[in-house]
Amino acid sequence: MSEKNAIKALRDLGLTEYEARVYTALTRLKAGIASEIHQISGIPRPAVYGALKRLVMRGIVEVQPSKPMKYRVTDPAAALERLKSSFMTDAEAALHALEEVYSADTSGREEEMGIWVHQGAGRVYEKVMEVISGAERDILIINPSLLESLGGLYNILSHVNDAIRNALGRSISIRSVSSEDTPSLDIPGIERRIYPWSEKGICAMIPDRGDVLVIVSGEQSVMAITTGDALSRMYRDLGEAVWRASVNTPTDVPRMAQNTDGFKSKY
Repeated sequence: MSEKNAIKALRDLGLTEYEARVYTALTRLKAGIASEIHQISGIPRPAVYGALKRLVMRGIVEVQPSKPMKYRVTDPAAALERLKSSFMTDAEAALHALEEVYSADTSGREEEMGIWVHQGAGRVYEKVMEVISGAERDILIINPSLLESLGGLYNILSHVNDAIRNALGRSISIRSVSSEDTPSLDIPGIERRIYPWSEKGICAMIPDRGDVLVIVSGEQSVMAITTGDALSRMYRDLGEAVWRASVNTPTDVPRMAQNTDGFKSKY
């Protein structure tokens, strides 16, 4: 690893720019005084003393109380473990504090009306998992054939069916609405219906609680759209309307198509 990469790696573990450069310079010297570290690191001499003091406090640099004071690095492997441990401790503390803020009372806040866009198969998979794991009673999936086709294109999305089976196993009701010429999810326990439409590049996952998820697939990309609470309620109402207007068997599609004309004109 080059010196530049070493400095970057140390910064990623929580050191400041000056601390990383001083530590790297001292690693080259093995042991040295502040003036030598200043010459090798290229940072201002007053800043060297401050960086050295903080590195000593971190336990990755040792100091000899001589005149002038002499410094040396501890074993790099031991220093790395100490930095990693400190970084994880700080990260966990930050996460705990953020969770407290996130869980604070929101009764005085305005309802979130916006939408959020998540690009890429990995982010889509994460949002699908959030919908499935967050549901308490029911998930309605409109156009599940898109999930099937995406599972064939992106390996990570091939695991969605396993998550749906697990949800069924914990007594979550899964309903799906497909068009007549596209397959539904071939998973026992899903209640299936058919609704006539031609749009194949959009799939909606509507849980009984939490955000509604809309998956949009193009020729070379996939993204997910999540809604806030107010819009989620609207999508739930629309999803239930589609469910009520759909039918159980393909033979009912012509009659259903006639009924949905009335449904469209009514709303």
